[in-house]
Amino acid sequence: MKNEQQSLLHAIDELSQNGYYIWDDFLSPKEVEELILAIQKENDSGEFKKAGIGKQSLFQLDKSVRGDFIKWLDRSTEHVSVQNFLDRIEKIKSSLNEFCYLGLKDFETHFAIYPENTFYKKHVDRFQKNAHRVISFVLYLNQNWQEKDGGELAIYLKNNTHIVQPISGRLILFRSEIEHEVLMSYKKRYSITGWMLDKDMSLTFLP
Repeated sequence: MKNEQQSLLHAIDELSQNGYYIWDDFLSPKEVEELILAIQKENDSGEFKKAGIGKQSLFQLDKSVRGDFIKWLDRSTEHVSVQNFLDRIEKIKSSLNEFCYLGLKDFETHFAIYPENTFYKKHVDRFQKNAHRVISFVLYLNQNWQEKDGGELAIYLKNNTHIVQPISGRLILFRSEIEHEVLMSYKKRYSITGWMLDKDMSLTFLP
């Protein structure tokens, strides 16, 4: 518990200074395996949908921009592994509010599968007409990942580009206004992607 608290404080410090933080071994191999089983079960049941770009009236499908398939997650899930992950994210959100006064109210998240030879071109997560995403996060679920498999996350900072390998159990947190992209994945790529919001998800009438 002490090590986790220290990692959390370090994450907050790095987010404040650099805009992103890479948290290795956020989940154990066993926890990752349980989430992989959950994602495969949902996929086998036909629960995944082709992901689009934009929100609300601006939403569109464009495989030339992104090629992933997603399944949204919430507390009604039957998977204990997902519930445990959501609890961990809630704790991070609460700590960010406590130490950084970000006013985070909620978060949204989904499973993501990138089939072979797919990608997501450079973009930002904080929409101009729906600017409620504050902190983005990605948990990687790729066992035995090798460099030739691709699927890295490129983060475009002001003075340099940082390439994040999608290693199993790794969590990355970054500010949602930072440009980033998922590079070509040459092997099926699993992750959980989400965003911490400055509005309550139940207030769907808000833009």
